[in-house]
Amino acid sequence: MLSLVRGSARGLFIQTGSAAPIEAIQAAFPLEAKPLRNLWDQAREDQTVLIFSLRGLQEGRLKTFLADASPVDLLAHLVNAGLSSHLRVRPLPRTILFRLSGDVKAAMEQISRDFDAVPGKLNQILRWSGRSRVLLCFTEKNLNRPLAISDLHPEVLYFETPYEKLFQRLRGRAMEYFNEASGGQAWQNLEIRIYDLWERYRLQARRLRLVLEDLDLGLVLGEGWGKDYARILMAVPVYRFHLATFIAPGRIKEILMGLEYDAEGERLVDMDLFKEKVKIGWQGRAAKKEDRAAAGGRFRSALREELLPETATILDALEAELEQAKGGLS
Repeated sequence: MLSLVRGSARGLFIQTGSAAPIEAIQAAFPLEAKPLRNLWDQAREDQTVLIFSLRGLQEGRLKTFLADASPVDLLAHLVNAGLSSHLRVRPLPRTILFRLSGDVKAAMEQISRDFDAVPGKLNQILRWSGRSRVLLCFTEKNLNRPLAISDLHPEVLYFETPYEKLFQRLRGRAMEYFNEASGGQAWQNLEIRIYDLWERYRLQARRLRLVLEDLDLGLVLGEGWGKDYARILMAVPVYRFHLATFIAPGRIKEILMGLEYDAEGERLVDMDLFKEKVKIGWQGRAAKKEDRAAAGGRFRSALREELLPETATILDALEAELEQAKGGLS
C-alpha cells in the first residue's frame, strides 16, 4: 500500500522564566528529553512535542521533550498547579507530511491554490506567529520511516483549515498531487514472476509482499497464478504480481535479487521482472566481473540495511520456514 500522507504529533512552544513548569510536567506525565534536530521525526501522533524557552528564542535557551499526553492535559495541569501566570504559550502548527517525487514546487503551487495556503520556510517554524493551524511539509522519503529535518523540503505551506478536515481532503487528493509533481510520467506497470523449484509459493509471496509494503514501493494491482514457457510448448506454473510503481525497474530488480538468496548464498527462488513483456536482466545490475550469486548476496545485504528491524526479523522466520518446507508443497 503506497502511503502519501501522514499525520504528526501536536506541539507547544512555552516561554517561561523558571524551570518550575518543566518540573511540574515531569512529575505528572511520561516525559522524554530529545534534541531539537530529531524531535519531530521521533514523535508519535499521540504525543506532544514540548519546546520550552527559558530566556527567549533569540538566546537559544531551549529545552525540548516528547510528552505522552495531549496538549489539553498538559496545560490543564500547569493551570491547576498555579503556574499559568509564569508562562507564555503558543501552540505550534500541527504538521502533515506529504510524499512527493519530482517537481515538488509544481504540486505545492497547485495545493496552495486549491486550499488558499500561505507559503513559508521550514526553518522558521519556531518563529511562526500567524493564525495558521496546520503546516504541510514535503519529502521524497518513505513515510513509514522516521524522518529527519534534512529529509524535508525547505519550503512548506501553512493552512488555517482545521487539521482533521485538511488531512482528510489531502488524503483524498493525494494521488492527484503526486502525479502533478511527477508530470504523469513516473508510473510504470511491472510484472514480477516467481518460480520456486520446491513450490513454496505461499511463503515466497509473503516475503515479497512484506518487502513491497515495508519499502513502500508502489501499488500491487493484482496477484495470482499464471504460466510461463521456459521452453517451446513447455508450460511451467508461476505466481505473478502486477505492480504499479514510480521506482525505476532497475531498482526493483535489485530488490528482487536480494530476495533470491539466503545468508549462505544459496538460491531460494527465481524472481523475474518484466516491463511490457520485456525481461529486465540481472547483468545490468551486477558489478564488473560479478556473477549472479555475488550480485544477489550484495543486494541482499543492502536490502537488509533498508528494512525496518521488525521486518528483517519476520523475513528471517520466513526463510527458516522455506528451509523446512523444501521438498513439499507450501
